[in-house]
Amino acid sequence: MPILIKVADKFKLYDVPNERKIHSAFISSLGGVGIYFSVMIGLFVSRLLEPDQHFDSSFYFILLGMIVIFINGLGDDLFGYTAKQKFFIQFAICFAFIDSKGAIQIYFEELFNSYLLSRVFLSIGLVAVINSVNLLDGIDGLAASIGIFITFVFFVLNVLHGNYPLTILSVSLLGALGGFLYFNFNPAKIFMGDSGSLLLGFIIALLAISTPYRNYSISIYYTKLHVISLILSVLAFPIFEVVRLFFTRIMSGKSPFIGDRNHLHHILVDKGFNQRGAVLVLLLINFLFVVSAMTVFQLPIVLLLTLEFLGYLAFVFLLKRSSVLSSSSGMLTKIRDKD
Repeated sequence: MPILIKVADKFKLYDVPNERKIHSAFISSLGGVGIYFSVMIGLFVSRLLEPDQHFDSSFYFILLGMIVIFINGLGDDLFGYTAKQKFFIQFAICFAFIDSKGAIQIYFEELFNSYLLSRVFLSIGLVAVINSVNLLDGIDGLAASIGIFITFVFFVLNVLHGNYPLTILSVSLLGALGGFLYFNFNPAKIFMGDSGSLLLGFIIALLAISTPYRNYSISIYYTKLHVISLILSVLAFPIFEVVRLFFTRIMSGKSPFIGDRNHLHHILVDKGFNQRGAVLVLLLINFLFVVSAMTVFQLPIVLLLTLEFLGYLAFVFLLKRSSVLSSSSGMLTKIRDKD
């Protein structure tokens, strides 16, 4: 990361501050480059250390998709794309590189009884996940922190399932995000940019649909719907954010693709939380969603997600109606931002 920071300084490759962004300094947006190469190096080293492990065709499709989505994000960082261009490019990439037999993909194929139709809906879902992660990249350390939490859940699931390729992908991404977060946590010295946030969202989305639901070599029994509930719950917070933001923008007569300061992390900061405190609060929300899926997994998936969504909306509503915190009202506001 220090090398990328120096490169950005030399060629003036910065994330430029504006009225919607929290930071006021010119900061490098090349963090995604470091994340991408760190993940790839991790995968390459794992192949050298475990040459006998089997990597099926679906995993190589994931690697190809990672390369294409990274190049797309880097192009957006350097040249800028319109919202429609981003959507169609991401949809095409997701449609082309879906090739897994994970719990969610099997569920969709059974639901629609059509491979092509399930592929279309899955591609739309993947684009939603990708952009939900992209929208998290609004304050220092948030996207990387949420990404680490989500990826760790997928790491645990794939260890239990005995899926070596997805376990290694999860470990590689965890290492890359951990190294990046050291330089991105407030006060940030580098941002991941679209090349990093789109890549992170793509890997998380592919892990979600590729994670299997059963390993017959272990005695623990859980159904496909149990695993799907957990996967959807770990993705619930970023997805709920997208749904709320798009709905409120449309109801206000605005384009759903034009950014604003109605993100939950912006609301928290406006209410007196500093950036580190806001990250901790949102991590706690994500954690509670996962705990709910693990404790009441017997509930139907739709009912579980509905209850989680209502809880999320209630928190947003109460937060908006609350008074602004003073500088001394609570541990979270005592950690002062340095920028």
